[in-house]
Amino acid sequence: MKPLLRYFFLTILILSIYHLVRDILQTFEIHNSFTNIFHRPHQWCKLYCNYVTYPLDLLGIVGSWLALRQNKLGIIGVIVLLSLPLWLLAVVLP
Repeated sequence: MKPLLRYFFLTILILSIYHLVRDILQTFEIHNSFTNIFHRPHQWCKLYCNYVTYPLDLLGIVGSWLALRQNKLGIIGVIVLLSLPLWLLAVVLP
């Protein structure tokens, strides 16, 4: 795997871990600067907003870790890369 792709998967891994921890804290209604940074309330998911991104977080963590561990893109790495537009969609929706 090329170094640039490794850094990209490492970035996805770190951001997914951060986002999962932040989501868990928000689920338990623990609000502080860590949980509120870059966060805005969404209307499209209503009551499920705290849970909607758990699958994407877990996919980002497990998929990136496997891609980095195997040192090749593989099917899981491609799935992780294909999931990135879902994050963009979640951010853009009101």
